[in-house]
Amino acid sequence: MSKHTLMLYASLEASKPTSGPAAFAVGAAAALGAHLDVLVPFTDFLMPGNWEGRSAEQIEQETAVRRQNTAALAEAIAAQARERGVPVSTLTDWAHAFGLIPFVGDRAKLNDLTVTGVDHSIFLSERKVAEHVLFDSGRPMIIVPNRHVEPFACQRVMVAWDHSRTAARALHDSLPFLRLAEEVTLVAVGGEKRFQTSPDPAVIEAALVQKGLNARFEQIHLGEDTIGQALQGHALQCGADLMVMGAFGHSRLREFILGGATREVLDDPQLPVLMSH
Repeated sequence: MSKHTLMLYASLEASKPTSGPAAFAVGAAAALGAHLDVLVPFTDFLMPGNWEGRSAEQIEQETAVRRQNTAALAEAIAAQARERGVPVSTLTDWAHAFGLIPFVGDRAKLNDLTVTGVDHSIFLSERKVAEHVLFDSGRPMIIVPNRHVEPFACQRVMVAWDHSRTAARALHDSLPFLRLAEEVTLVAVGGEKRFQTSPDPAVIEAALVQKGLNARFEQIHLGEDTIGQALQGHALQCGADLMVMGAFGHSRLREFILGGATREVLDDPQLPVLMSH
């Protein structure tokens, strides 16, 4: 029996079954021996401009095609999962009385992890869905760039570490992935904030070794970069397959006013990023 359950949120406009978040979710489920719950919600939202010059019959036909395409995408992703031996379920219908974004958040609460993209160019922004899931579900989330084409890998993982509660939670929420990794690096960014902590790097490394991880601690300098740029740049430089970070260490309002690494990474992830709040 599978020990983990993963949920993939896929939008019809932005998702492809063989790349991006969908391919990552299938690969992660296969690596973890997890069940994959594929949520591709059917939406019949029409912008006001789309109504002009269309008869009721044409709108009905377009809605039927959209429903068919939604079901086809969900099935295509499920087929990829079945080829990898991943137990999978699909869902396209949702409870309209509660709104789609809250519905996705409620489904996320029932799974160990949610995988999603963050495309914000489409009508129902994946970016808004991702932020809601992250902030309200109480479960970790992996955001994957929709342009990400590499197959799932988890050999090198970089963990953003600032000794905070959210960083600790992200570290522990990511343990199933860290245990797949050959190398785990905890990275603290100097010049971004003052660290108030008693454990020195050797103590931190020893604690992670006790968990069976090949882990080391590293501090980098912020320089002229923002914290989000510094973290993602270093992750790419060291060849990380996955970055792990705590999210929304402050209130969401304060993060909005001050900027913050969470919003920066959500806006433009450069690699798959596991976030935990």
